[in-house]
Amino acid sequence: MAINLATKYAPQIDEVIRKGTLTGAGVNNDVDFVGAKTVKIYSMDTSPLNDYKASGSNRYGIPTELEDTTQEMTMTQAKSFSFTIDKTNAVDSPEGVRDAGRALQRQIDQKIIPEVDRYRLAVFANNAGVRKYTENSTANAYSTFVNANSVITDNEFPIEGRVAFCTNAFIELLKLSPEFTKATELAQDKIIFKGMVGECDGVAIIAVPSHRMPTGVTFIITHPMCAPAPVKIQDYKIHADPPGIAGHLVEGLLYHDCFVFDKKKVGIAVNYGKFGTLTATMTAEETAGKGKVTIAETVSGATLVYKTASSVTAPALGTDLSSGWTALPADGVVSATSGHKIVVAAMDADKKAVAASAAITVVVGS
Repeated sequence: MAINLATKYAPQIDEVIRKGTLTGAGVNNDVDFVGAKTVKIYSMDTSPLNDYKASGSNRYGIPTELEDTTQEMTMTQAKSFSFTIDKTNAVDSPEGVRDAGRALQRQIDQKIIPEVDRYRLAVFANNAGVRKYTENSTANAYSTFVNANSVITDNEFPIEGRVAFCTNAFIELLKLSPEFTKATELAQDKIIFKGMVGECDGVAIIAVPSHRMPTGVTFIITHPMCAPAPVKIQDYKIHADPPGIAGHLVEGLLYHDCFVFDKKKVGIAVNYGKFGTLTATMTAEETAGKGKVTIAETVSGATLVYKTASSVTAPALGTDLSSGWTALPADGVVSATSGHKIVVAAMDADKKAVAASAAITVVVGS
């Protein structure tokens, strides 16, 4: 850990400018979690239509009791942080460099907000009722988007209020698409949401940094009625000279979550339009036949799996990984045969490949 007490320091800190939360337009506060960690949601079914009979009994049809389904939502995301700014370090630095208030705001902007967006977007993608695996290009970006949006419409989901979270790379492809430029434009006169850059097919387009999006996802179309996102605690504190510390103690707690209503999954569409590249390495463990696999990239909204054999090839986008692939342990330690090959892949909630590494040679302890 470095504490930089420079004798010469620029008057301004080179701050990383991060956008605020971008997913607010895609969620709601319709579920009351006050006083409860778990909430059970009831969804009532409907009754079939009958042909009315003008005579006899039960002219409307034989009455049956209306059934229901339930869904449990349990809060799981309690994120916290704690750091100190020592008084001696503060006075040995230029004025304002170690300001506790600025440090707290930086923590919120660079850590809290991106984490909330990443989590919500992963929930959208993992629960989407409409799933596409079309690698995007200038030629198909617009048609892929319109097709996914049309499926949501065919599911008889409301059109007004839909929002689309798109990577900047996908938005660039849209701009270059001949079909898109003929049909509409990313007009700037209807900006109503944070991060919104325009519309496509009547859907508000919100640009999202790629590192906040789930692995492989280029766009997500949703409606705020699909996903409640409760924030039960958002507590940030700056303690001046607390016991045992000369200076400031900064603490924060965010207790939040995001869910998708079971009966409204059909209102969410996700497209995995860029097959991710994973960089895998393997080192031998002390135990014979054991090796540790390490992935350089951060994988969001997906599960890492692997396959090892004398010969194995990487899967393509959308390949079914439900059989023949094994979940990669959290510590990366696997059993394998020295000299064989191993491939690591990331699969989505539908167990389809969204990223993969090249086949590397197995290295294990002897």
